[in-house]
Amino acid sequence: MTEFRYPTDCTCDEDIADFWAIRLDGDGLGQNEQLAFDQWQAVSPNNAALLAHARQTWHSMEIVAADRRTQAPDANPASLGGSNTPRRPLTETDLAGIRDDLERLGALGGGPGRFPGMRPKNRRFRPMLALATCMLIVGLFVLGAVRPDPDLVAENSISAISQIHDLSDGSEIWMEPGTRVNIDYSPEFRHIAVLQGGIYIKVAKDAARPLRVRVGDLTAQAVGTEFAASNWAGHPRVEVREGVVDLANRDARLARLSAGQTAWQGLQGDMRYGAYDIDRLAAWRNGRWIAQDMPLEELLAKIAPLMDGESYVLDPLMDDIYVTGSFDLAKPQSAIAALLAAYGLTKHSFPGGFEIISKK
Repeated sequence: MTEFRYPTDCTCDEDIADFWAIRLDGDGLGQNEQLAFDQWQAVSPNNAALLAHARQTWHSMEIVAADRRTQAPDANPASLGGSNTPRRPLTETDLAGIRDDLERLGALGGGPGRFPGMRPKNRRFRPMLALATCMLIVGLFVLGAVRPDPDLVAENSISAISQIHDLSDGSEIWMEPGTRVNIDYSPEFRHIAVLQGGIYIKVAKDAARPLRVRVGDLTAQAVGTEFAASNWAGHPRVEVREGVVDLANRDARLARLSAGQTAWQGLQGDMRYGAYDIDRLAAWRNGRWIAQDMPLEELLAKIAPLMDGESYVLDPLMDDIYVTGSFDLAKPQSAIAALLAAYGLTKHSFPGGFEIISKK
């Protein structure tokens, strides 16, 4: 069992309460987390009150985002589900109180605290770099024109997560919505390339032909195991549930990962390693995105396939934002709205379905 450790930014009981608020919003605690949670609650009767307030605040992030969509006086009724969609009076929800709670956590940049892993900063307004943004959009169009046709494509629908794809060697693959995969099998080798998206794979054992899964610049090799591999917005990740996976890049072998271990490439291309609760591995198969200190760009790329063809591009002048939290695949609109509200962001629409995300 992997030893449980709080994140380094949990420096007081208020921080720890915020940490557990996020964890409890997922699919349940792992065994080691449950033990640590019970111990923390037993330390002080005040911790239960701290936790209740933290959970209310965490849940209010989606509430305030939803209210902004459904209660805006000048909102387009068609965008809210039809002209007959009822609107609740603004007075039914204490938006000012919710905002105060979010600011206490720093989610809107106004308070001294924040959820562990959420690192927005009070920044001066910085305009979008129009030329760089346009070049980036053109580059995305060009990339779409030259990328190879995939062998497997997951639907841009939540129903994709329940589909099991049986491979010729007996391996099984699950795919996140919008995932595109190439498969290259021969009598001598087994190769899979995740062109975009994320997979969870049960590898059929074949010692003579180790399975190699490529995500970006990384290659994960296994003989017979279960692991997740993803490549969203150029951020490759590998997370192991069972057995061992050898990780390498184009130049050298990097590490051997065992159950509960993960590796990913940082925003600057540097390799990072850590522990992962295997009960939360590939939580999207159960209808949740669970982000742990995940780059905002990566999370937006996961959500985009469920957003009717929208593609999200971050303002190149915006500082890095990391997200920790749990989001419902069945509510992608709410997930996007909550992220925009939490970090004081706005989006601007461009032709072709591109949404440019920048600071307000």
